[in-house]
Formats: sequence, C-alpha cells, structure tokens
Amino acid sequence: MSFDILIHDTTIVTMDADRRLLHSASIGITGQDITFVGPASEVAQAAAGRIIPGADRLVMPGLIDAHAHAGHGLTKTLAEGGVGLKTGWDEFMETIYFRGTTLDFWKSEARLTGLERLKFGVTTGLNMLGSYPRYDDLAYAQAHVDGMAEVGVRDILGIGPPNPPYPKHFLSLEEAAAPRERVLSHADAFAQTRAAVQRFNNTRGGLTFCYPTPSGVGYREGLSRDELVRQNAAMKAIAAEFGTPVHGHAYQGDVRYAFEHFDILGPNLSLAHVTGIDEEEIRILADTGTHVCSGPHTHAFMRARCPVVELLDRGVNVAFCSDASAPDRTYDLFEKMRIGLLLHRSHFRDPAVLPAGKALEMVTVDAARALGLERMLGSVAAGKKADLILIDTRQPHLYPIWQEPLRLVYQVSGHDVDTVIVNGRVLMEHRRVLTVDEGAVLREAQAEAMKMLERTKLQPSASLPERFWGCTHY
Repeated sequence: MSFDILIHDTTIVTMDADRRLLHSASIGITGQDITFVGPASEVAQAAAGRIIPGADRLVMPGLIDAHAHAGHGLTKTLAEGGVGLKTGWDEFMETIYFRGTTLDFWKSEARLTGLERLKFGVTTGLNMLGSYPRYDDLAYAQAHVDGMAEVGVRDILGIGPPNPPYPKHFLSLEEAAAPRERVLSHADAFAQTRAAVQRFNNTRGGLTFCYPTPSGVGYREGLSRDELVRQNAAMKAIAAEFGTPVHGHAYQGDVRYAFEHFDILGPNLSLAHVTGIDEEEIRILADTGTHVCSGPHTHAFMRARCPVVELLDRGVNVAFCSDASAPDRTYDLFEKMRIGLLLHRSHFRDPAVLPAGKALEMVTVDAARALGLERMLGSVAAGKKADLILIDTRQPHLYPIWQEPLRLVYQVSGHDVDTVIVNGRVLMEHRRVLTVDEGAVLREAQAEAMKMLERTKLQPSASLPERFWGCTHY
C-alpha cells in the first residue's frame, strides 16, 4: 500500500454516512482522491511520498460555502450607516460592479477572497459575479477564475440575469482614454449565461465550476410574467444542457410565485436567503426537494428570519452560508455555524434546538448536496476528493480534548485552521500559504480597492458615519 500523502495517526471527524469519529486513524491520498480512511495501525508501514503527522490535530472535510458574491471582498463595509450612499444599496453596488471595475479589480478580489477562504478552511465556495451578476463580457469572469486558480481553492462561478430594470449599462475601463459602454438586454443575459457555463464549468480538473445563477427566482418588479417565465426556462435549459444545478436568491413570496408560474423548483435548484416565508412555502420547498442556503449573518435574515428549523423538520435540505463578504461579514463558516445556532435557539427560547451536529452537517455534507457535489465532497471517505482541513488543537480554548465535533462547532474559529488540502494538493501548512504571496495579495487588493473608489467617486462611502459613536441608531 502506498500513497502520495498520508495524514497519519490523527483524529478524524469524517462526516461520512455513519458520522464516524475516528481516533488513532489515518487518511491516505492518491492523486486527487482519498483512498484510505481507517486505523493508523493498518498503514503504519505504508509508503508515502509525504507523511503529515496528525498528532494534536482534528481532521475534517473542507468547509463548503454555498452562497457568496465575487467582488464583495473589495467593497467591505462601504456605505456603513448610509454614509456616502446617494442611492439604494442595489444601485450603489451596481454602479461599482457594472461601471467602476476592471479586469485587475476582479482578479485581485478573487485572489483576496480565495486567500481568506483558504485561511478559514473553506475549500469550496459559490460566488455570484457581483452583487447581481455582471454578464456583459466574460473577460471579467475569466479574471475571477484566474485569481481563484492562483490560490487553488475550489470555485463555483455564478452567472445569470441580474435583477431589473433593463437594459443594463456596463462600462469597460480597460482602455482608460476611451471607456467603452455596452447596453445589454434581459435576453442578452441568457446567451451570456450559456456561454459562461460552457466555457468555465468543470474545468481546471474539477476545481472550477460554473452554474446558471439568476439573481432572483420568483417575482421581480420590472419584468413581466412572460419575461420571468422565459428567464427561468432558459436557466433550466442551460443547466440541463451542461449538467449543472441552478442557484439564485429568493425571499418572501418568491417560492409561491415560482411554484405557480415556473417549472424551476426541485432538487436541481438551491435558493439563498429564503427569508420571511410562510408555512405554504415551506411545504412547497419540501414537496419539490428544493435546497435552501441560509445566511444567518445577513441583513436579509435580520429583517425576516429564514425558518431553518421548520424547514429541516419538513425534510428540506438547508446549508448555512456566508453571503460574504460585503457589507459586514467574513468567510469564517465556523462563526456562521455558531451565529445560526444562537439565532434559532433564541427564536425558540430553547438551547436544545438545532443540535450542533446538524450545524456541522450544514457546512459540509448538506452544503455539498445543495450544490450538487455530494458525490465528490463533504465527507472524509474513500473515493471522495481530498479536500481536507487540519485544526490545531494545542490551544487553551480547545482543551480539554473530548467530544471533538462539539469543539468544532462551539470553540473552533477559522483562525485555528492549520493545514488545508484541496484536490490532493497542500495549499496551506502551519498557516503558511504555499500558493500565493500573501503580502502581495493584500497590497494589490488595497490598491485596486482605492482605484475603484476613485473611478466611481465613491470615496465618501469609505468614511465613518456621523452617528458612529455614542448613539443607539445610525
């Protein structure tokens, strides 16, 4: 028996079908795949190209972030408290992403976000290209893909029709002396979505995917029912053609509207947020097998709760996601698990609600299922891709060592991630990133963010609000 990498004599939270917790165990990796999970004694004499000692480590599958936004890494906290905000949030973000960004912006942001995810142990993440998808030129999508590829994490790019109104006005700034404007229709978004999925899905040896991702699934003011029917039919057709899921946002009333007017709900669709829904919409989601991605740290959740517990009780598959990182959050999914537990337990005034093990499933196996990747990812099992993270337990907040899955949910933070392996490749070891120069990524990110503010004249949005100190409300 021989392996390329052997993680030897460690503790494994497998998240496999039996949810095994293994002590004195080892993981063998051959190429991109896990080829052995079992007692360390069985591979004590095995040959390995590299042996990673597992003492004082917890090993688990890499975390999976089922919903976030490319671009948000370089727009963190802008317009906090409404400072510098002359329009609504959607128009503000659309101005930035559609008219104030360059190829360098998108690549730099992808490198920064990929680095943040890597250091937090998030090995796979879905990224909608912008607050609502930028679809005018696939060069921007390519820049994002290239940036993520440099870091090495697994990336799912979301492209699809943004919310109305239409037409959309895009500005290409690649030639500074003569910026080029493009005006594109609702129908143009369908063609660009298909082109993106065809070009990017299942590339880089399975490290890059691309899904049709309409910003909204449901009713959207500014589009007629016929236009919305055509949009959903187009997204479903693209998914069927290329064998991908569909992903999008949905809020109160959207599930009912989609059920009544579209043929889109089902096991091949995941919906982000799903806040404020009623019992009928919960039943529809359960009956259709549609997945839900709930961001417990989001403004949408603050305004109206996603009924995660009720959905789970009806058999709906629910994942916790970050919706990171603008305006006010990070990609730390360990944190999001805890926030999710606390919010739902507080809602029911019951600390027994939503067991910690369920929360751990919601960022691993359940998130993989929501994104259609459960055969590849989400657990430590032979035949799965070698996407693994090692947690350094030699820290006061993680002692005493027992009930290890509870440590992962209640005490571990993303900063405790020591080593990350994606697709059988070690990307970070002892918190040192091996794929990119961290300092260079940070410097470039700062420079590109400042250039974006200058181009858009939105520098005031990076100031502190007047009512920041000593007040109870902005």
